[in-house]
Amino acid sequence: MGTKFKITTDRIIGLSAMVISVLTLIIFIYQTTLMREQSRLSVLPRLVIQTDETPVDTFFQWSFFINNKGIGPAIIEELSIEKGGKIYPLRFVDFFEKLYPDYEEYGEFIQSFNLFVGSTISQQESVKLCTFQVAINKLDDFLAYISYNPEQDDVLPFNLEIVYSSIYQERWKIETNINGHPEPL
Repeated sequence: MGTKFKITTDRIIGLSAMVISVLTLIIFIYQTTLMREQSRLSVLPRLVIQTDETPVDTFFQWSFFINNKGIGPAIIEELSIEKGGKIYPLRFVDFFEKLYPDYEEYGEFIQSFNLFVGSTISQQESVKLCTFQVAINKLDDFLAYISYNPEQDDVLPFNLEIVYSSIYQERWKIETNINGHPEPL
């Protein structure tokens, strides 16, 4: 003979305890996922490459900066300059000596800073990569020499590219000649 399933108070309490335990586990997993995501987002770097073009007395200065506008440190993984399909290390003086060997006839680097792979840019930190100074009376000749017309060209005659990561090893790439957000890798 078959036994009949009887609903008793003990069984209702036991079943209720099991349902509450499963719901508690689901909520715990959900909260852990939210906390992990919040932790990841609390250290999210966002690098931007900026230029500053400033007339100073009889000179015109160009400066290139990398700024971390995010809320966490950015760890530099790759730094390069691309021109004509060729990739060069991100060292402006060396780059100009190779591609524009007569640049000193027009101006000079008054500041140059080499950033290395593994360097960290803290949140809200700004790193000036270089400042190039040109006499205003030679500015048009210099721009023609590097094939750049700031009034017509939307992009520089070369492209800076930086790959960086967060402390959670999430990676992004930024470029000077591509507008928009850092590209996730």
